[in-house]
Amino acid sequence: MAENAMTETPEQMHARLCGVIGRAQFSVLDDAYAWQPIAHASALSDNALAAVRDGASWAALLPANAEAAGAYRIFAFHFAEGSNASGFVAWLASLMKAEAGTGAMVVCGYDARATDALWRTSLGLFDYWGCPWAKGDAVIALVQRLRDAGSRR
Repeated sequence: MAENAMTETPEQMHARLCGVIGRAQFSVLDDAYAWQPIAHASALSDNALAAVRDGASWAALLPANAEAAGAYRIFAFHFAEGSNASGFVAWLASLMKAEAGTGAMVVCGYDARATDALWRTSLGLFDYWGCPWAKGDAVIALVQRLRDAGSRR
């Protein structure tokens, strides 16, 4: 993560992060997902994207019906080695709120590529993002506009 990120202007940060999103591997999952309770971690399905524990209660992010309460549109970013992704989550979440009228759900996972350069880029993580299913098209369109702007840099 660059030390100069703290001295960036908002415009410089936006330009840098447009470049980061433009170079990132971006994928959108076809199915809706929702957090569903599970008995314990050993009950985790192969279809789960993630599992979390709150005290003694476990939940898994599992495929769901798009009309189900709490259904999310899921997309993921794997950052390019050597990019400076510091501030990415707050930046994209704020744009989602301002431009698509929705918040974000973010689950960080271990990037299987596991290189030293990825550690410097994103602490070795990748992000699963979610937004309410009904806002998915607007959010994906926003991400694509940002990616297009970043790829022109």
